[in-house]
Amino acid sequence: MNVALVPAKPLSLAKSRLAPLLGDADRMAITRAMLEDVLRALRRARLVDRVLVVTADPQLAAQARARGASVVDEGAPRGLNGAVTLATEVALDLGAASVLVVLSDLPLVTAPDVDALLARAPERGVVLVPSKEGTGTNAFLRRPGGIVPPCFGGRSLERHVSVAERQRLACTIAPDARIAFDLDTPEDLRAFAATTTATATYAEATRLGLGTLRPSA
Repeated sequence: MNVALVPAKPLSLAKSRLAPLLGDADRMAITRAMLEDVLRALRRARLVDRVLVVTADPQLAAQARARGASVVDEGAPRGLNGAVTLATEVALDLGAASVLVVLSDLPLVTAPDVDALLARAPERGVVLVPSKEGTGTNAFLRRPGGIVPPCFGGRSLERHVSVAERQRLACTIAPDARIAFDLDTPEDLRAFAATTTATATYAEATRLGLGTLRPSA
C-alpha cells in the first residue's frame, strides 16, 4: 500500500513570509487553497492508496476529511519533522509499504507527477524531489516507509541524501518543476499569479486581486 502524508501547519502560523503582501485572513485563504490543490492531486493519483493529513488545525482537518483524506491529529504543533514522524508511524500501522511525504504548499503538483514519482520507488530506498532552490526537499518517498528519518529544514536535500548513503540505500533525486514550486514568499506569489492555472490557489489569488501581479524586475 502506498500512503501519502501531507503535513499542514496551523493556519495561524502558516506562510508568515507572505505577510508583507497579504493580511492574515488572505494568507490563511491562500494556505487553504494550496492544501486543496495538493489533496486534489493526491486523491486523483492512481498509485496512492491512502492520504493522511497531519495537522493541529481543526479547520485544515475538516478540509482534509471533506476531500476524502484521513487526519492524524498532531495535538500541539511539533514541527515539520515531528509531524512527519508521527504520521509515518500511523501509516506503518495501517500497513504502508511506501510512504510519500508531500508538502502542503505545492499548488502546481498534479496526479501524473505523483504517479511518476511513486513509479520510481526502489525496492529499498528513497526518492527525493528538490525545491526550486535545489536545497530543500518538497517530496520524499521512502520504501519501506520507516527508513530514513525526516530531515526537513534548511539544506534538507543534502541531509536526506547523506542519511540514505550512510544506510547504503538506493537514493534517487528526481527533479520535477511543478513539485519544486513551493509558494513561500511574495516573489513566489507574484510569479505564480502571473500565469493562469486551473488551480484553487490561482482562483483564490484572483479573488484577492492578485492575478495582475507580475514578478519584480
